[in-house]
Amino acid sequence: MMKKRKKIFSVVIIALLLIGYFKLAYTPSHDVEEFPIPREAHLVKTTVGEDYITEKYKWFIASEAGSIPPWYQVSIWLRGWRKGETMGADQVYKKGSRKLIYLLLIMNFTLVNKVKL
Repeated sequence: MMKKRKKIFSVVIIALLLIGYFKLAYTPSHDVEEFPIPREAHLVKTTVGEDYITEKYKWFIASEAGSIPPWYQVSIWLRGWRKGETMGADQVYKKGSRKLIYLLLIMNFTLVNKVKL
């Protein structure tokens, strides 16, 4: 009986830690449709064009194209963003029918680009 309680307690603690991590480790972008941004990333530049908004973040975990960390992918998915097509080094994410985000990770930088439709 005690072993079963310990197992259940352990599972609950692990679940709470994971939920806390995915809830607290990422913050929504203010300009780009509340797309999740890692807390360790620091905004370097925001560019607003006629049909786009781009945010450039310095993030020490970012590496070459096509290498979005799995925990970041899970956080994006948990916030309702679904992976779309890959266009070169850009990964497209969609939320609903009209929101498109292009995510590009390059050495030490993350670019988040919203296309206005």
